[in-house]
Amino acid sequence: MSAPSREDEDMEMLNFTVRVPRHLPLGIMELLEKGFTKAAQILARSAALQDLVESSDSVAQLVISQARPGGLMLEDRIGQMATIKEVLEEGDWLTGEDINKLQKKPSAKKSLPANDWKRRGRVFSVLYGGKEYFPRYQFDSVCQPLPSIINISNAYGECADTWPLAIWFHFPNGWLAKQVGNEAEPVAPRDALYRPSDVIKAARNRNGTYVA
Repeated sequence: MSAPSREDEDMEMLNFTVRVPRHLPLGIMELLEKGFTKAAQILARSAALQDLVESSDSVAQLVISQARPGGLMLEDRIGQMATIKEVLEEGDWLTGEDINKLQKKPSAKKSLPANDWKRRGRVFSVLYGGKEYFPRYQFDSVCQPLPSIINISNAYGECADTWPLAIWFHFPNGWLAKQVGNEAEPVAPRDALYRPSDVIKAARNRNGTYVA
């Protein structure tokens, strides 16, 4: 019987437990399992093992790069990215620096007051291409947060990724309507912010999809 290789010994040292959300789809579980297995093999061969392990971002990126999405997951992701692109092109967006410039007395720190408002839940932002953007409809004519935004966001609920929230604001919503002739037509939450109580109710009644 041959002696265990150095890679086998390293693999034994790399045993770890990963917590995942309950009821995760089987396909995603299988992808993650394959990704972690391949990532562990790469880590075991890495000359800079300790440095890589100490960087959670590097490990996460390594796992993702090794987990190849299946057809359905890929199609779903492509659909989401197309929706995000549409929202970006049709929306009006501000950077933190834009918001800073629009203040009566701009702070010397260009990320303020946007970062402070975001931290306190008064506004939200999205990330795209490594840059942060704030939807313009969150602010009044002098670029101050609308008081209703924090209440609407709270009614919508916590979300690690704010893109679903931005998409929810963007598209017509069945829980909001305006009368056009003899018919009621759905309205996008961003266009109904003058009716904050109705938008809050719509946020509470959202059905969990991007477009209500």
